[in-house]
Amino acid sequence: MGKVVEFTRVPGSQTSKPNADGGAAKPLWRHAVGEVLRVERLGQERILTEVAAAAGVSPQYLSEIERGRKEPSSEVLGSVAEALELDLVDIVQRVGTLLGERRERERRTAEHRELLRIETSFAFRAGELAPFDVDAQHALAALPDAAFGDAATNAYLLAA
Repeated sequence: MGKVVEFTRVPGSQTSKPNADGGAAKPLWRHAVGEVLRVERLGQERILTEVAAAAGVSPQYLSEIERGRKEPSSEVLGSVAEALELDLVDIVQRVGTLLGERRERERRTAEHRELLRIETSFAFRAGELAPFDVDAQHALAALPDAAFGDAATNAYLLAA
């Protein structure tokens, strides 16, 4: 058997910087463009070398664009779009839609986490209060029991 060599991350090769509040990293334009181009190419069942030749770029460069490693100029992007039988505006619209969907998904996830944080802050262990039963439809039911330990089985509602 061969030896496994682990590659370390190159300093400065972060995909994007975290938010000021420490939240998830924002997607970069070049990543979204690359994803749109790759999805379109694969949807057309075309190989990288074929599209690269039609666009007048090297397969290596097109691969780097698709992986989000290189940000193409508008001329190159236009050539690749034309090779995929698209207009540049089609690519831009798809990228905008993709980024908008990601932003909405992140917003919903953040709202869900905040709701869980607020709801769990009201739950606590006390013998004199009525037990707080979490039915299957409640947001807290999605959390594993390990998240709260023994307190999950003895949770009580302080306020609703």
